[in-house]
Amino acid sequence: MNLLPHIFFPGIIGLIFLTYAFFKWPKYALAGLIIAKPIIDLTVEYYIFLNINFLKIYAGLFVILGVVYILYHRPKILRHPLSIIWLIFLGLNFISIFIISDAYMLVDKLRHFLAIVTGFIALIIFAHLFDFERDRKFVLSIFIIAGIFPLLLWLIPVLSGNPIISNDPLRRIMGPYQNFWNFNFYATQTIICCLAYLTITNKREFVVNASNKVRDRWNQKVYNYLKNRVSLKSILLYCMVVISVITVYKCYSKTGWITLVTILFVWFLLRKKIIQTVLIPIIVAVILFVNPFARDFQKTFDNEINYFIHGTDTKEMVFRGRLNRWETGMDDFNSLSIINKLFGAKKNIGDPENDYLRVLWDNGIIGFIAFLILLGLTGYLLIRKYVKNKDPVILMGILIFIMFLISSIGSYAMYYPNLQWFMWGTVGFILSKDRVTVATTQ
Repeated sequence: MNLLPHIFFPGIIGLIFLTYAFFKWPKYALAGLIIAKPIIDLTVEYYIFLNINFLKIYAGLFVILGVVYILYHRPKILRHPLSIIWLIFLGLNFISIFIISDAYMLVDKLRHFLAIVTGFIALIIFAHLFDFERDRKFVLSIFIIAGIFPLLLWLIPVLSGNPIISNDPLRRIMGPYQNFWNFNFYATQTIICCLAYLTITNKREFVVNASNKVRDRWNQKVYNYLKNRVSLKSILLYCMVVISVITVYKCYSKTGWITLVTILFVWFLLRKKIIQTVLIPIIVAVILFVNPFARDFQKTFDNEINYFIHGTDTKEMVFRGRLNRWETGMDDFNSLSIINKLFGAKKNIGDPENDYLRVLWDNGIIGFIAFLILLGLTGYLLIRKYVKNKDPVILMGILIFIMFLISSIGSYAMYYPNLQWFMWGTVGFILSKDRVTVATTQ
């Protein structure tokens, strides 16, 4: 064990307390698990035994507690609009991982399967625990608070002039994390949740809408009082948005940049903020053509620009070497037998760092179709609900869904617990009114 005692013992005590709290005060225990996750991520290089670190135990604990909670409360999970396709997808994963594949040891197979199950657990737990109308601020606050620690880890070394810089050509600021992914993810999570929180607490907008229906003297006084009032909380949230945008920019991540531009454009467009919507493409143009931003863009997309536009570079480093892996892996997949093409390969084809290809190679064509149906149905339900009710929290769910789709192109989105909790937990929460069971009051 190379985990220091002053980290190990408090961590174990904390997990025991969270386990107890999960059944006593499940809402607050779940909030604690999510908020503590970026802190636990710091222990990724410290192992307790073999290759088991505290982070794996932490992620596994969520699945175990979630399964026990579901069995204990017996929510009617089959009534949830996404349950059937989720269970089909899990069944296909079980077949391909434990029956067909011989690529991994049993422990690794279990780890891969539990990583996928995490999304389903988050969907059901959030749908059962939280009420969409009553708990919206609480749920948003969970994810906003979870972003404070990694933002501080990024910001404080920068302000002190002693940031930890990576050795890659982009010179990303790493901080104490193993890579920059946590900064990019939590910054994007913070932006999305802060936008939604600021909108639902915008008292001026609320009073204007109300006064359009009831124009009495009291409403007018309230409007006059609130129309120019900016709370300290709002100022802090706006500051977090600005810091988060800078963080995403300085991560020099292709996925992060594309996600940031897309979600901001969709947010302002659907919120009918014309000025902000027009500003997004203008800002993108500035980044493309005005230094020093143009140099950063060139540096970030240099391999892709040279290969696809100029035709000068080889494709070894296109998408950080992923393009070669995608092509080689597809050649291997096309050479498989029909049964393996349908249900998944017996061997590990490759490391695509792309969840769509991973599902195709690992789970076969049938598993890939189930995955696409799951994503398609999720997007359809979110969009349909937003069309019926222009609620900013539902729009937040659409932004998270977009973030998930883009992240899946360059990473294993279904393997990251924090992204699984954020994506499927929020979807379960937003669709909580569509469930049959009534949320338990705690």
